[in-house]
Amino acid sequence: MNIDLRGVRYEVIHRGEGKPVLFLHGFTGNAHWVDSLPTLPIRLVSPSLLQHGATEHPSVNRSTMSQQVKDLSRLLDTDDRPWTVVGYSLGGRIALTLAACDERVEHVIGISTTPGLLTSKERAARRRQDAELAHLIETKGIAAFVNRWENLPLWRQTEDMKRSLRKDRLAQHPNALANSLRSIGTGHMPSLWGTLQRLPRTDLIVGSDDLKFKAIARHMQEKRPDIKIYEISNAGHAPHIENASEFGTIIKKLILGGI
Repeated sequence: MNIDLRGVRYEVIHRGEGKPVLFLHGFTGNAHWVDSLPTLPIRLVSPSLLQHGATEHPSVNRSTMSQQVKDLSRLLDTDDRPWTVVGYSLGGRIALTLAACDERVEHVIGISTTPGLLTSKERAARRRQDAELAHLIETKGIAAFVNRWENLPLWRQTEDMKRSLRKDRLAQHPNALANSLRSIGTGHMPSLWGTLQRLPRTDLIVGSDDLKFKAIARHMQEKRPDIKIYEISNAGHAPHIENASEFGTIIKKLILGGI
């Protein structure tokens, strides 16, 4: 279904009844990423984020982290109960930011994600990198980008997994993906490292082979020891796909209170 959030038309999946849980997909994803997750007795809410899927593609200035979080806060208005927010990669960065500024979030679950880059130098370097990737998408086309993206070493995916994801990736609008990198890429988001203490209960899920994000998760835990880390075996940056069975068991327990 489509919902207007602060003047932008969003594609949003609503499913089930129970405690409200907001699910936020990663870069090149869409609201339907939840179709591969286990069925839970919850009120599931899953939007396609700005510049993704069937959600409207506004300007770069209307797609920044602050704008995205304001839109999602409107979704939180749809239920008076405290929310759990689950976010993967890009969606995890958004989930952490939302949780840091909206007290209605009582629990955040970040999957293969980061609270941002520590220094302005790192952020500037990442902005340059993302600008180059955005240029590739716009000049070479979405297929050339997807070919490069799906062969990055951070994945641990079979050819069948790649094929199942490729259709959704190719369906993205090239200018929209490029503008997502320009507006809400890691180099454009404010660092949350200094505000980790403001977060509610925080759990992190990482793939055993995702060395970069395992290190980020451990660094977050060093800064805030009550953060718990759950490692999915035989998985890289997309543990919810690469080891769906083990991931499903953990996410079910985290959301329903079994851990």
